[in-house]
Amino acid sequence: MAPITINRHNIFQWLKFGLLEIGRVIRALFTRSGGRVTAVTRFVEEHAECGNPDSVLDAIDTFSYEQRFLMNVGDEKGEILLRHLKEAKAANVLELGAYCGYSAVLMGKELASKGGRLVSIEASDHNTQMARRVVARAGLSKTVEFQVGKASERIDQLEGPFDLVFIDHWKDDYLSDLMRLQDNGLLRPGSRIVADNVGIFSKALEPYLSYVRESEEFHSIHYPTRMEYNDSIDDGVEVSIWRPSPDEIAA
Repeated sequence: MAPITINRHNIFQWLKFGLLEIGRVIRALFTRSGGRVTAVTRFVEEHAECGNPDSVLDAIDTFSYEQRFLMNVGDEKGEILLRHLKEAKAANVLELGAYCGYSAVLMGKELASKGGRLVSIEASDHNTQMARRVVARAGLSKTVEFQVGKASERIDQLEGPFDLVFIDHWKDDYLSDLMRLQDNGLLRPGSRIVADNVGIFSKALEPYLSYVRESEEFHSIHYPTRMEYNDSIDDGVEVSIWRPSPDEIAA
């Protein structure tokens, strides 16, 4: 994972966050609750109502605020993702990085109401198993398809085009995987690329951000936000709309 961006403006916030998480990790060791993805999956299955996506999301948010930090998109940034999903009238969506299944439930709920589908690619087999359980609890297994493997190895096998792509996996792969999507004809004019964590990983994501902001093929919008489940650390979401030239479409 690429290093977070720390500077004199946020170092004390990161120190405070780190100390809090160390205490939570120690507590988790004593209670033998397991890793955080396993723990949140169990929490969802114990507290969320079956077949109710909102109940599942609420359970994950509660776990993240009260027990252990989770690096999913979260409630604040999730609203931005959902807004663009609706504005794009997306029916065919790709997710790069499933983690615990939060964003899959968030988008899957909207897609299920329109007969759409979500393909979610996750490199970790364990995370995929847990995300499947979370999505099943929400009643969205028929809407969300999980694929295990690195996105760089899976993109060539996908069928598009995708109306929206949500990128929230390895930061070093944001740019290369976006370019793979373009090269494989998996975007359509107007496709939206929603990239998470462009604030806390701003240094690592400089090549990606330069590409989508300077390319004539993209119209890019930056949304300053807070990091998920934290009120003091700045983060951001970048939404880029693909607007290729007629020559590129013909090719």
